[in-house]
Amino acid sequence: MDKQYFTLQELVNMPGMYTTVQGNRKLANREGWAKQKCEQGKGFEYHINSLPLETQAYLRAKYLADSNSTAMVAAKSALKQQSAIAKQTRHQRIVSKSQSLTQFMCLSEAKQEKAKARERVITAFEQFTIPYADAGNKSDGVKAFISGFNSSLILPDAKVRIHVKQIAERTLYRWHKAYIEQGVIGLTAQYKAVKQSKIDEQPRLGEFLLALVTKKPHLLKQAAKVRDMAVVRSDEYGWQLPSISSFKRWLNQYAAKHELEHAFTTNPTLYTDKYRPLFARMYPYIDGPNQVWEFDSTPTDVELNVNGKLKRHSIVAVIDAFTRRVQLIVAPTSNSEAICLLLRKTLLEWGLPEEGAIMRTDNGSDYVSNRTTTIFNLLELKLSKANAFSGWEKPFIERFFGTMSRVLMEKMPGYIGHSVSDRQQIEAMYNFAKRIGEGKKQAEAERLSLALTPEQLQQALNDYLEFDYNHVPHDKTGKTPFELYASSGYRKRTIINTHTLDYLLNFIGTAKVVRGSVKADGVQYTAPELMEAAWQRQTVRVFVDPCDIGRATLYPIDQWDTYVDAVNMDLVNRGIAPSEFRERRKQTQKELAAFRKSAKRLQEEFGIDSLYADELAQKKLQRASLSYIERTTGHDNNAISGLSHATTNKQYQLSETELAAIERQREAIAKRKEGMAEQESRIVRTDHEKAVMLTQDSLTRKLTQTEQDWLKKYRLNNVLQRNRLDKILNQQKVKKAEQPHRQVK
Repeated sequence: MDKQYFTLQELVNMPGMYTTVQGNRKLANREGWAKQKCEQGKGFEYHINSLPLETQAYLRAKYLADSNSTAMVAAKSALKQQSAIAKQTRHQRIVSKSQSLTQFMCLSEAKQEKAKARERVITAFEQFTIPYADAGNKSDGVKAFISGFNSSLILPDAKVRIHVKQIAERTLYRWHKAYIEQGVIGLTAQYKAVKQSKIDEQPRLGEFLLALVTKKPHLLKQAAKVRDMAVVRSDEYGWQLPSISSFKRWLNQYAAKHELEHAFTTNPTLYTDKYRPLFARMYPYIDGPNQVWEFDSTPTDVELNVNGKLKRHSIVAVIDAFTRRVQLIVAPTSNSEAICLLLRKTLLEWGLPEEGAIMRTDNGSDYVSNRTTTIFNLLELKLSKANAFSGWEKPFIERFFGTMSRVLMEKMPGYIGHSVSDRQQIEAMYNFAKRIGEGKKQAEAERLSLALTPEQLQQALNDYLEFDYNHVPHDKTGKTPFELYASSGYRKRTIINTHTLDYLLNFIGTAKVVRGSVKADGVQYTAPELMEAAWQRQTVRVFVDPCDIGRATLYPIDQWDTYVDAVNMDLVNRGIAPSEFRERRKQTQKELAAFRKSAKRLQEEFGIDSLYADELAQKKLQRASLSYIERTTGHDNNAISGLSHATTNKQYQLSETELAAIERQREAIAKRKEGMAEQESRIVRTDHEKAVMLTQDSLTRKLTQTEQDWLKKYRLNNVLQRNRLDKILNQQKVKKAEQPHRQVK
């Protein structure tokens, strides 16, 4: 080109430039274009090599189009011929590239990244050589590009350099041609189709190997053993078995081609974690705290010192899906009581969930128990149960358990690993002598001395949540749980009276108030209220929080509107002042003295001491007018006695009709008594007597279906009585068998 410098006005609206002079000036100053004073007028004009590549290509192409020299005319003719050929094959190239793009998407990530790195090299090469090609000196541009690339002046990006470190001219031309004809797939390592394996040529040998490695996946890397097992069936199917290396190649090809299917068949957990397709975001509708809570439980990865023995406890936890806040407790096992305690702790800390909030739990017996379900229904919380073995339906709490185990548990004493392989590796640290006999006892004693107690683990987990976890940014949100909650502007719905949640505490039994205290589960509790006379000898229900056994809540039997907050009696004089107890006891003594004084006043008012004398006086007054019946002795005068006897018989003589009626009544009464006696004799007083009676009756008659069902259930539930019933059956059968012999004799 003859013209090498252009003003900003001339460059307006050209490809790669702005639509205004001011915009072009800012671009020139920002990129530091080479410039000189305008030959005419004010301002600067800029060298073509400083302009963007699109602008340079446009200016050179325009120069060629406007030129009328012989060389330029020949060049234009050649360009027209190339354009015609390009138009003829353009459709074919598009179809080929579309097909290759589908093939490219099926490649592994490593091959895709390598091809994309080569594509960036080709794209940079095309842009770099445009000015040289327009100037008719493309070969110099190619050499300059190769030199600049190999010296890392061009494309120093690490993502490119990891796959393309150096480049040669022939390689560059080959890649460029393949990229034009095939697209990005042309930049991948393409190999000729592999011949069919000798194993696939044998009838059903491939099917046999498929069945073998899916049933015994550990053989996938053991080609020699696989071939040995194929030998067992070779005569049956007439197989000509190839070498071990052929088996190895077939197994490697199978593992690469059927990676997904093999994982789904042999390792469902791996399939779920790595290959299971994901198509949606969990809980896309939540926009604030306390809308979705996820509950779950997991055994601790550390052994604890529980009363001098190494045991594993469970961690029961809940997470708020929006803020990722977590509450948890350490419990001996994951049961309904532990879940209720966690729910109480969470409600007090976080407040009531929003209306329509979802409580997502798993399908375990502890979460679907009657008590847990009743609590959720009572608080009007919508319970959503995840399907069995579907951890992805509770993603947030599952990830938290993994994070907690990696960040905290692995550093704790008594750590036993996440899996069986981890446990075996930890056990391997102890030599053989410490795994048996006295050495094992010594090793266990050492572990026991280092192990945490459940209380210490609970405190450590609380500190971890408050001072570590809540201040670490989450991978998905980029914010910490503390920041998410603080920025949400959420106002929690607090529970003013915490005793409304006492039903969620552990009920440890009933106890009787004796001398101002109760004893439950080996701990003695007292309270100022128990000093009062009204609570003495009352039976109360005792509820405690296992995280704070120093306190208990006492409720009278069948009375939920009155309660007492009691404390461990050992804490009195140790942080809890006894003055209130003394004051309550003194007040109780005053109330008792007042009661006694009132009772004495009433005794005097009603004259209790003279009550007996007044009673006798009243009876004397009532019965003074009654006459005394004089008693006489008998006599032995026969005449008077005979006359007296005749008179008596005459007075009580009955007619025959009356006598007959009396006799009929007597007979009816006698029959009724006989029937009742017979009925009473048939009444079975116990289940055992009923079972004996039905067993005996089964030998003489067919029992009804109801009787058969009852007898069958009784025999199942009473193993000891079953033998006695069988003995009765055998005796009856023996008697029946002996009767015909006796008749023959």
